[in-house]
Amino acid sequence: MAKSPKKGKPGTRRRIAICKLLPFLCLALFLIPFVKHNSRTFNRLFKSRIVVSYSEQDDEAILRHAAPAVQKLVEAIRQATSRASDGEQIEFSEDDRKEWEARHPCRSRLELAPLYAARKHLKDVPANKQWLLVFREYEKLHRACSRRVGDLLNYFESHNTSIGCKFVIAETHFGLGNKLYHVSSVFMFAVLRQRVILVPESTSIPSVVCEPFAGSSWRMNDELHEAVKRKRKLSKEFYAAVDRDLDHRGTLDVYASAITDEWGPEMRFFCNSEQRFLTHVTWLTMDGCLLFLPKLWAIDMFRPALEGLFPDRIAATYVLRSLMLPADHVWERILHVNELYLANAEKQVGIQVRYFGGDKEFEEKNDLVNDRITRCLWENDILPEVCPATPDDPGWGEAKFAGCAEKLTAEHHAKPRMVKVLIASLFQGLQDFLNNIYLRHEVTATKDAVGVYQLTHELIQGTGVEVDSQALVEVISLSLSDVLLVSPMSTFGGVAQAYGGLMPWFIDIGRPKGEPDQCQRAMGIDPCHLGARENYECRYDPPGSQNIYDMFTYLKHCLPIDVGYGWGMELIPDNPSDHDFSS
Repeated sequence: MAKSPKKGKPGTRRRIAICKLLPFLCLALFLIPFVKHNSRTFNRLFKSRIVVSYSEQDDEAILRHAAPAVQKLVEAIRQATSRASDGEQIEFSEDDRKEWEARHPCRSRLELAPLYAARKHLKDVPANKQWLLVFREYEKLHRACSRRVGDLLNYFESHNTSIGCKFVIAETHFGLGNKLYHVSSVFMFAVLRQRVILVPESTSIPSVVCEPFAGSSWRMNDELHEAVKRKRKLSKEFYAAVDRDLDHRGTLDVYASAITDEWGPEMRFFCNSEQRFLTHVTWLTMDGCLLFLPKLWAIDMFRPALEGLFPDRIAATYVLRSLMLPADHVWERILHVNELYLANAEKQVGIQVRYFGGDKEFEEKNDLVNDRITRCLWENDILPEVCPATPDDPGWGEAKFAGCAEKLTAEHHAKPRMVKVLIASLFQGLQDFLNNIYLRHEVTATKDAVGVYQLTHELIQGTGVEVDSQALVEVISLSLSDVLLVSPMSTFGGVAQAYGGLMPWFIDIGRPKGEPDQCQRAMGIDPCHLGARENYECRYDPPGSQNIYDMFTYLKHCLPIDVGYGWGMELIPDNPSDHDFSS
């Protein structure tokens, strides 16, 4: 009989086990500071292994605790999906999903959120499980309709309605900020009305962001787009047909129609009666360039679901982060900018400057704007002030500069505390101005070093896929800031604000020098609703629902800043401080 191996004493066995573990313990101790000081690099190296999956049981658990109006919305989407699939389950297995993701890679879907969470001076917006549930249900509807329809051009040309799917086309123009605003708003409408959203290739949006719906595409080719434009009714024709429907049953025989002007939905779009008419139109096209998502709250039939989905009233942030994720070729540039210019910053500050009057306004106001922004940065402790170098410099002898007598040491130079500033502007004036200040004055009051970076200065706003790709790089890079300064009424700055979940500072460049209110904090995270009207008439709605804006509490005026382009509105929380996530 073979002898059993001898068993050592318990103490001996423990010492052997500890010795075997020592290399791993040492490695862990070595990695702790690396992970702490290089969290973004660490995230990037390992997040490819992070798999976020949701089971049907998870979704049902979320749904059970959702607001009743959200449950009703989910049920409406599921019913639309069932009709589209003729009551059959359309299979989309994990293998199908992996195959689709291999054909449509989107690294930012996993890699963007950790960068927001890694900011040192800002808590990110909380997760919204209800919205993610609704998004996943809508994805199933989009996939079911896309598979059953097949050839969209043939389906449209044949005037087909056999599977019950309805469509909405997000036409948009102007700059990237305008496009992101409008498409996000149209998407929210599509979710609320269970429509398949399509985005024309000509907008460049399908080329700069990821395909958002697994198993289907929202890309609309030019041939289909032109066919719809040729056969659709104009917006004014649709509303004239509504007016001719004397019994107001909302049963118009309209297959395709536009329902907006070039800015966005007309006022009648926000009336319940008109919404009932729209349910009978198979193909809708919505042209525009502004954010009308917050004004969907004004529609009685939509308000309960929106209140349930977004009780914190941070709608644009959640929609953009789930729908408008940078495509891989854009994402690579964003990572490059982050690693080359912004990594290892103690604090990141984003500044977006928009001269609506172009180079003429820039020449007239550059000095004023530079002074106004610098004072805002210093008075609100966003950037450290520079130490006075001579008795003739402002601030010489003031108590706040008492530490300036201490010169920078070798240790300061070896391990500088860096505050990094990223500027987005068509002009280079502010970058030159701030660089001149911080390079001439080596020492700041906090001993922090300040680096100023600007990726582009194109002088004029261009168009096309390349222009929009670079614009998205700058929008996302700005959104990763701890503190953001933006030009009021600018869609570019507003989109960065929404992506980042930031409450920015508004820099008013319209008011003359010396007037107050030149640097104010926003009152919420959701960006201003540009071009909002305070009241409108819903002629076919029941009495008491007309002029709804007079009673409507969600939309408020933007900060009292007039840049000569009219008023906007801002979605403001009941308690603005609830949305200040800065730590």
